[in-house]
Amino acid sequence: MSSTIPLGAYRVIDIDDGSTEVEVHMEFIELAIQQANLAQPTDTAFSVGSLLVHGRQIIATGFSRELPGNTHAAQCAIIKSKSTPLSHFVQGSVLYSTMEPCSSRLSKNVPCSSHIIGAGIKEVIIGVKEPMTFSECRGVAQLRKAGINVTHLKVLEEECLRPNVHLLT
Repeated sequence: MSSTIPLGAYRVIDIDDGSTEVEVHMEFIELAIQQANLAQPTDTAFSVGSLLVHGRQIIATGFSRELPGNTHAAQCAIIKSKSTPLSHFVQGSVLYSTMEPCSSRLSKNVPCSSHIIGAGIKEVIIGVKEPMTFSECRGVAQLRKAGINVTHLKVLEEECLRPNVHLLT
């Protein structure tokens, strides 16, 4: 990532310009979509997939409800990263998520944006902003306020929403 991007920046990529950066982001979001497709669909929460990445190396993956306790995708990836040989790379890593990390939880669990901030993740790439189906999400705003760069890779929005089509029709 270029050092000219201001801390806490929010970028939108809405075309595939063929650049290496966009191709890498698309590759990892497509892997996050595969994770989202592993989540058991429910009528009360989105199915989301996440990856924690250092350079081009995947540290951990996660999907909604993968672990016990009504867990979300980013939360699962962060929890799982603690038991990998690459755990020392989490601080300063990039989180890829098919959907904007949550800013509040109806279940009163810790929101994903807080997990991300606490883990020291430096950048978050999302495939789609969270729809208003359950609540007004302010995850991007919370991440930016904490100095985390956020990129919205809009070119794969439709694919990122597909695991949740039952909630959006």
